[in-house]
Amino acid sequence: MTKKLSKSSLLLTQEELQKHILGMTLFNDLLARAVLEDKEACEHILRVLTGIKTLVIKKNKTQYVISKLSSHSIIMDVLAEDANNKLYEIEIQKADGGIAHEKRMLYYASTIINEYFFKGDQTYASVPELHIFYISQTDIWKLGKTCYPILKFLGDTNTPYNDGLHMCYINAEVNDNSSIAQLMQYFATADAGDFSQGKLSQCINNLKTTKEGLATMDNFSKQIYEAGINDGRAEGKAEGKAESIKNLMSTMNVSIDQAMDILKTPPEEHQYFKDLLAKEQ
Repeated sequence: MTKKLSKSSLLLTQEELQKHILGMTLFNDLLARAVLEDKEACEHILRVLTGIKTLVIKKNKTQYVISKLSSHSIIMDVLAEDANNKLYEIEIQKADGGIAHEKRMLYYASTIINEYFFKGDQTYASVPELHIFYISQTDIWKLGKTCYPILKFLGDTNTPYNDGLHMCYINAEVNDNSSIAQLMQYFATADAGDFSQGKLSQCINNLKTTKEGLATMDNFSKQIYEAGINDGRAEGKAEGKAESIKNLMSTMNVSIDQAMDILKTPPEEHQYFKDLLAKEQ
């Protein structure tokens, strides 16, 4: 039986929160968000993914939104800029979900480039160099590889074509014993006692076992809670409330009943939302 939230609190109690956090992996939105905000942890991840051991992050933004009035806005897990003004975007995909992954990557790339391109540049020299890493739990291409870099060549020659856009699919399902595969295995466990990933491991250990780290996670959970409440009120529709319930389930790693309790969903509406979300599976 799923444990209910404490009726004395709208949010998880400290004990419940710590229990949830200890079991979280980096495929959980809440933990990933907290980790990617840590510049040194984010830097470690990018150094492994790019193979550039000297890569230095100048700035990183998590849950960064690029709003589009005439089309779909995007929310990035993290967008980082290095000392050479190159951009790096990491997307962490928990489940397949019927998404057209290659189209999503293309849309994200075009939106980011459009946002950071200097509109008055008639030579297009200011189009930024962009690296996108699409990390998934499963091997979405089912070809038995950990990494799938997108390679570009001129015609049928071996001459590389470099337009500044670099994409790579990475998964935690296939372990080829490479440094990236080892990082992905760590993503899938995020064990607080595993210090194999340098600054990333230190960050995870801090978030999961120290008072300061738990306070950080608690703060993130409260932000998500408030966002869920506000989104539900703003939408004023069942679809908006259902989306808020799904977001809380994902980011806080709670059950549907716990998410509905957090959002103060009337008991008589619980079954309705369970049925509604079940149809989306």
